[in-house]
Amino acid sequence: MPPKHVKPYISKQKTDANDAIGIAIAAIQPNMPFSPVKNIEQQILQTLTVSRKFLDKQLTQLSNHIRALFYEYGITIPRSKKALKEVLTERNNLPEVLLPLLSVLKAQYQQIEQSLNKVTKNLELLVSQNEQCQRVIALEGVGVLGAAGLIASLSQTKHFKNGRCASVYLGVTPKQFSSGGKTVMLGIDKGAGDKQLKSCLFLGALSYISNLPEKPKTLKQQWLLRLVARSGVKRACIALVNKNIRTAWAMLKQGTNYQPVMI
Repeated sequence: MPPKHVKPYISKQKTDANDAIGIAIAAIQPNMPFSPVKNIEQQILQTLTVSRKFLDKQLTQLSNHIRALFYEYGITIPRSKKALKEVLTERNNLPEVLLPLLSVLKAQYQQIEQSLNKVTKNLELLVSQNEQCQRVIALEGVGVLGAAGLIASLSQTKHFKNGRCASVYLGVTPKQFSSGGKTVMLGIDKGAGDKQLKSCLFLGALSYISNLPEKPKTLKQQWLLRLVARSGVKRACIALVNKNIRTAWAMLKQGTNYQPVMI
């Protein structure tokens, strides 16, 4: 169960006994959502994607640290990996006492980069060998990371009643604030669902929408062009992510392949 839904049922102070009582009370509530249990294939995909994200974040943090270190001595490094590597191979008029530190940072950067590349290749190989991933990757704006995340979350379709439940689970549906019989739909909850997967699918959708042809060839391209003109690019991206999740769930449920409808 999500911790934020269990918290209201825990009274008094924070103890293991009170936590157990609160969990027991929350478990019998009629509308309590439960997290689906993953099988071994889903867990492997999730482990690789999470580990890759962790290494990528470490590489970014180390890059920012090195750039800040050089900037304190009046050396500005352009925002590219190539420029950073070139600076690390030179002395750049740094004090002599800092050269051992620079060697340590350079070695650590190379090690993390090699580990990231290795994990990425392992993930790409696993996705290429997974039949479900190959069917999902045919969707517009879905790449290797998006396909791995979708299969890790949705391959057991029995956990979701329909495609909309899958979209709600991943956090790409509008929030509802209704009262007195009046329904008000707000934007999506940025903190709900799988934030890493949402970000990956959004960037894929943004890349696809940014390269839409002026003359659409499929009904989905025609729909996206009209949606961009009416609501803007970002809302169109969220709409495409929502549609892709629902389509992926239906494909996995029925065991079919994706076939875009031509105009």
